[in-house]
Amino acid sequence: MALALPGCKAKKLEAELAQVRDQLLQTEQDRDAARAEGVRLAKENQSFQDRIGELESELQQLTAQLDDLAKKQGMTAKELAELREEKAKRERELKVYKDLFAQLKALVDAGTIEVVFRKGRMTVKLSNAILFDSGQAKLRPQGEEAVGQLVPALKSVGQREFLVAGHTDNVPIKTARYRSNWELSTARAVSMVDAMIEQGYPPSGIGAAGFAEFDPIADNSTEDGREQNRRIEIILMPNLGEIPGMKEMLKGGSKS
Repeated sequence: MALALPGCKAKKLEAELAQVRDQLLQTEQDRDAARAEGVRLAKENQSFQDRIGELESELQQLTAQLDDLAKKQGMTAKELAELREEKAKRERELKVYKDLFAQLKALVDAGTIEVVFRKGRMTVKLSNAILFDSGQAKLRPQGEEAVGQLVPALKSVGQREFLVAGHTDNVPIKTARYRSNWELSTARAVSMVDAMIEQGYPPSGIGAAGFAEFDPIADNSTEDGREQNRRIEIILMPNLGEIPGMKEMLKGGSKS
């Protein structure tokens, strides 16, 4: 009996040591994954900052062109005024981008959202992982919290419109409630809009759309790619203003 006790104790200690080692390994793996995600988010953030720089460069070039054109003969006062208005419009749009990004920066740094330029539009991207359970369109508590943090920032840009777009991966769905990814993606976008309105966003400035799996941002052949494609995008709609000559064109078309 006396000899057996130390052996039993040693086995118990070895088992506890093995458990601690497993926990340490899992912690290291989680740490490495977090670092990798941080690198990816940093790259996307830099991409947005690069786009801001491109817009500023475009404005500088446009200013130089205006100065050059003003010195040349043959340009009418109307043409010069239109160019100056175009420059002012771009400056106003750039200010909206900068101000909105400043409002969203805390959420970007926390990893809650990503802000990117996509198809020429400023887009706030949220992963379905924090918004919805698999195959569901009801917001999770974590998703409700994210919406509550997001709405005040979106409202800060004033009288602008946003489109909430739902996206899925390419794995087919066919349930009693959702017959396709079209229905699921649209239902998720509507749920997001409902939550934003409940948090105080004006209904007149927001819309919902579902894109199913047909607007991917990553390769659907990998699990990581499919996870990135399962997302909600909140798109700042461009403020194009009045396009010179548009009214005249439409009036002319109505006569024919």
